[in-house]
Amino acid sequence: MPKDLDTIEKLIKFMEEHGLSELSVKQGDLEFRARRGERPAAYPFASVSPIVHGVPMDAAASGFQPAAADTSAKGAAAAGKPEGNFKEICSPIVGTFYRKPNPNAPPYVELGDRVEKDTVVCIVEAMKVMNEIKADVSGTIKKLLVEDATPVEFGQPLFLVEPG
Repeated sequence: MPKDLDTIEKLIKFMEEHGLSELSVKQGDLEFRARRGERPAAYPFASVSPIVHGVPMDAAASGFQPAAADTSAKGAAAAGKPEGNFKEICSPIVGTFYRKPNPNAPPYVELGDRVEKDTVVCIVEAMKVMNEIKADVSGTIKKLLVEDATPVEFGQPLFLVEPG
């Protein structure tokens, strides 16, 4: 086996043993870069995908389906959700959730506010980019699920909306 391939094999084993997701090494004429797992998605401000059942539209179109949730009244009560037919507004990205455009401004929406599909309901900051999140559903805000300035995950519910 050529020396370079042997070195590359050792570097890959090193990544696995130490749980590294990325590694970049330059030694002499050998330059090695590797990444394990999926590359994080970059969502520029203007191209955040609409959300369909907690999944970005482009992922839904590819056939991706989220795990089934317990939608029974018992499951909703256990999760602290009000009973009824509610739609979730979910985070399309990992980041920090903000209810206001700036610290001195009022929140985008309050409990009981009426929203339309294109109503901005919050911001999720990711890598210093402020991403406006739209409701993508018409109705009334029935529950605020996340505290201001809190980290959120991809697909995490942020609000419950009663459609109508």
